[in-house]
Amino acid sequence: MIKIDSIKISAKKNINLSEFVCKKYNISGIKDFSILKKSLDARDKSDIKYIYSVCLNTDEKEETGLSKKFPNIEKYERSEYKIPFVNDAYKDKKCIIAGMGPAGLFAAITLVNAGLKVVLLDRGKCVEERAKDVEEFWNTGKLDTNSNVQFGEGGAGTFSDGKLNTGIKDREGRKDYVLKTFVENGAFEDIIYDSKPHIGTDVLREVIKNIREYLLKNGAEIMFSKEFVSLNKENDKISVVIKDTNDSKEETLSCDNLILATGHSSRDTFEYLSKILKMECKPFAMGYRVIHRQEFINKSQYGPDYADIYETLEPSPYKLTFQGKDRGVYTFCMCPGGYVVNASSEKGRICVNGMSDNKRDSLFANSAVIVQIKSEDLDESDCLSGMKLQREIEEKTCKTGEGNIPVSYLKDFFENEGFESGIDIDDKDPELINGIKGKCVEKDLSGIFPKHINTEFFEAMCAYDKIIKGYSKVNPLIVASECRSSSPVKILRDENFESNIKGVYPCGEGAGYAGGIVSAAIDGMKVAEQIIKKYI
Repeated sequence: MIKIDSIKISAKKNINLSEFVCKKYNISGIKDFSILKKSLDARDKSDIKYIYSVCLNTDEKEETGLSKKFPNIEKYERSEYKIPFVNDAYKDKKCIIAGMGPAGLFAAITLVNAGLKVVLLDRGKCVEERAKDVEEFWNTGKLDTNSNVQFGEGGAGTFSDGKLNTGIKDREGRKDYVLKTFVENGAFEDIIYDSKPHIGTDVLREVIKNIREYLLKNGAEIMFSKEFVSLNKENDKISVVIKDTNDSKEETLSCDNLILATGHSSRDTFEYLSKILKMECKPFAMGYRVIHRQEFINKSQYGPDYADIYETLEPSPYKLTFQGKDRGVYTFCMCPGGYVVNASSEKGRICVNGMSDNKRDSLFANSAVIVQIKSEDLDESDCLSGMKLQREIEEKTCKTGEGNIPVSYLKDFFENEGFESGIDIDDKDPELINGIKGKCVEKDLSGIFPKHINTEFFEAMCAYDKIIKGYSKVNPLIVASECRSSSPVKILRDENFESNIKGVYPCGEGAGYAGGIVSAAIDGMKVAEQIIKKYI
């Protein structure tokens, strides 16, 4: 097998890729052709190009000749992730997993495939019921604190863009395993090779449902509306107290290993765990969501006449950074063709996130523009100080919006803060309000964040206006507040991924070891591997 890198094809052309490769490199016959990577080079707006890496099989002698002749061709071997089976003597060992986000789900997949017993708990509901609760919340403001954008089957990422970007180096093949598992359960195949893969909220719901059915068929037990309350360890057994979120009845389950994959918003769980596990506060970032028209972003990235030249270009994303006087500001979870959504999980507190369906076909683009919260902003003697800061900002957000999402056009925000940008900002675009899921109201946002955070945000927005021409001039809509970019805590674990209580494994984004769907899934797999090692 060989790999061919740097295959450049104009986005103006709609070609058969395998035929193009055969012709370009004079290859007589191809077997097992597949795309490894696809990216977009939009630096030359007059000729935007797709850049591919592919792998294929052909005659062995021909492969050797091609790798010698062309510097972008080399021999290639796929890395395949394999799960070992546990010894039959240990197949009665039980693992309880608290949380059914990507970390919990992929830990479960790994464990059941190894032959161990698995019980999954989630305080929220199955994805079908959860979706109904979320829609009702967006339409009416009625919040179910156990079934919402943060809690329920699939985790917080289920109501997002389903982005699968990760910078993890993957020699063991875990990343490919995660992506292929998504594809096997209903995601589109392009997530395997796209440089900026995403599933989309609409498709992800079906994928999560199919993963649940796979786990059930392979012996896993799944318990919805069951909240993890406490744990106790005696000898080698761990007992877990869980509470039914419908009637508050408690019961105790016993297991050999407990995986805590509770997500970054399980604040009551953090409060309990801080009393028994070693934890520390962790820096994160907070700020606002910024909404533009997607057409404006497309023109800035592809050129003003892109629609007349290219037929297949997708809604354009963007990524921006800025280093202020004291801290960094950057865009996060940018959602082309998406919506800002009310992502609250606690009454009296409001936070927002971004979401796109697979086709990314709304008229609006949104991104978080968030400012670093540094160690010196937190009380390092209190491992929950970051969480408390999040709550404080979310409470101010709720009060500002009088229970609704507070929004402001950028021009008004600058004027209310007394910022002089020197930018001749346009009039309001009233249609931008339609880029929000959830009740919202125009308000003065200046009192939500401390002045130094707003100042860094202001300076970043002025800088971004020069990078994406007109980014601030067009008067985007500012939405408060983006507070949950990552977990505010880190639950310490040793080289075997165990906490200070042996047999208890903190895992995923909530425990501070991941920053997205794929990295959380991989962390779940790594934790599961450590458990499996005990029973080989």
